[in-house]
Amino acid sequence: MDKDEKKKYLHPLYFNNASNVACHPNAPNGGGGSGAFALPGPLGLCSYDVYSNFPHPFSPAGRYLTPEEILGLANTRDGFFRFGNISCFKAKNVETVLNWDEVKADFARWEGRFPYMYLDTKGLVTVGIGKMLPNIAAAQSLGFVRRADGLVATAKEIETDFNEVKKQPAAKLASSYQKHTKLDLPNNEIDALLKSTADSFEKSLEGYFKDYKTYPTTVKRALLDMAYNLGMGKDATKKHHATGLHQFKTLKAAVESGDWKKASENCHRKGPSEERNNWTRDLFLEAAKTK
Repeated sequence: MDKDEKKKYLHPLYFNNASNVACHPNAPNGGGGSGAFALPGPLGLCSYDVYSNFPHPFSPAGRYLTPEEILGLANTRDGFFRFGNISCFKAKNVETVLNWDEVKADFARWEGRFPYMYLDTKGLVTVGIGKMLPNIAAAQSLGFVRRADGLVATAKEIETDFNEVKKQPAAKLASSYQKHTKLDLPNNEIDALLKSTADSFEKSLEGYFKDYKTYPTTVKRALLDMAYNLGMGKDATKKHHATGLHQFKTLKAAVESGDWKKASENCHRKGPSEERNNWTRDLFLEAAKTK
């Protein structure tokens, strides 16, 4: 692309205070040229030479992009707007979205993935990716198939597997329970079960944490792991201690104030391995680096 051709694709990206988009905090008064800041300060008007780095004609040559068009062209993650792989700016109060494949990998890493019923460390019947089955009816609501021929299992067969596993010693390797079962949960059923459970917890997190929808995805992953592992729980009463995620009041205050470093110092759980606790801590610290 020659110099004259390139000039066609220099479109200043401009925003006003109402757009709530942060420009460079040390921006000087601009001279109006391409790539210059028109106004100083964190919410001043700014321009960005997109096409000198990412030469693709998104709009007719020579026409400025509107803020709405810019937001339509950009993709976001953790609140950063990007054109291609170029990080342009960070916006405030922008919703972030968890990557499902990433979430699935997180839980498979820490919970394991087993198609048959087994007992967890507390002696609770579990299946798939750490999904606890509170009773026989919960197991019968799932699409188990017979391992021998792949046919749909009957309610009685599911009940038999559940009872056989339930009477085994707890806290053994999950794989050791397979010999006591004859049924498996297909992969698509395991994924659907995890997705439903994770979506339910995310909905609870949205109601529990102020502005949850705008948190960096690393923070969301950490909170989702804690909720999945601990349960949301309840606040303390005169008769009962707080349970589940509701025990972590200092963490909640740190998260809602956007103090990711402080959140990293108050997310340690009793029960999970140190490796898992450290992983959760590091997710908060990763978010702290982008502030």
